[in-house]
Amino acid sequence: RHATGKVKMEDVMQERAERGFTLIEMMVALAAFAIISMAAFAVLNTGQRSAMSNDQTVQIQQNVRLAMDLISRDVRMSSFGNPLSGAMPGCANTINTGDNQPGNDVASDTIAVMTVFQQVGTVAIAPFAAGNIIQISAPGPDLNDVISLEGTFTATVNSLGPTTLNRSVVSPTNYAVGTAVVQIKCIQYSVSNGAATPPYQLLRGVNNAAPVAVVDGIESLQIAYALDTDNDGIIDDQPGGAVGIANTPDCKDFVPNDSANAFTCPLQVGAGSQSLAAGTTEYAAANATPTAIRQIRLTVVGRATPPANANTPNNTWRDATFTGPSQVQAEDQFIPSVAGIRRRALTRMVTLRNGNNS
Repeated sequence: RHATGKVKMEDVMQERAERGFTLIEMMVALAAFAIISMAAFAVLNTGQRSAMSNDQTVQIQQNVRLAMDLISRDVRMSSFGNPLSGAMPGCANTINTGDNQPGNDVASDTIAVMTVFQQVGTVAIAPFAAGNIIQISAPGPDLNDVISLEGTFTATVNSLGPTTLNRSVVSPTNYAVGTAVVQIKCIQYSVSNGAATPPYQLLRGVNNAAPVAVVDGIESLQIAYALDTDNDGIIDDQPGGAVGIANTPDCKDFVPNDSANAFTCPLQVGAGSQSLAAGTTEYAAANATPTAIRQIRLTVVGRATPPANANTPNNTWRDATFTGPSQVQAEDQFIPSVAGIRRRALTRMVTLRNGNNS
């Protein structure tokens, strides 16, 4: 205050600045900060849940596609070279169908096929036109391997150095230098259940060796077969399929093995009574060598798997953020919805490369 008794404006502003905020101002500021913080947290939490959901979905889809690619590749090349029945351990026939149970399934199917495993060399000396002795470039087959040349000649290796086969090439058949020599083995696919350690894995076995896990997060494998039992080049019509349209393959012409009960085809309205029960003509034709199977419909069901530290038998792990349905109808198996578990199913029809061999 000056001698004149007047108060200067800058003195008033300085006094207010030194006094600070009032209680009401502080409460208003804190309330505004709390509201903004809660909104930001809600946005971040939603984003995190969305990211987790997307990660799980992508992981399931990747697992299902990887499993399908592995199985499809081996199934497609089944019967290559038409190996003889019982030619290798693990397979009684070129295709060995395996269903969980007669009627509606409660678990995964299995399948075992004689199929191309790998190339083990090439014909090293030509002409190889007759006889049972063949020179093969490195690395070459092992003793008792079943090998095939271009799928037109298949035999078992009886001895090595030089490679002696259990049967002879008959003249005038000839194989030039560089002809691929492939190894054929029995490949088996199955799925471990929830009681396994760890649970829900696609297992792949070679001949009689113990199966190994190749893909995580696989809950079920379901298989149906399209047959040509009369070998006329046309897939057999099955009951409940396209009515009045002869020789028209449809969804219901793919027969779930050992399923004597009616089931609803996912691609067609209504139920058809199909059976590949053991002892029937169809069952025998499907498992015979050569097989009557021309196409196979594969369905792979994947599910979200727990973190590694929770991946234990009979685990009860759930994703609480997922509240949607997860039931799956896969051929003759219905998998009910489980709270907190995501699932994805992939179906593919595979034509056997050598399904018309006779």
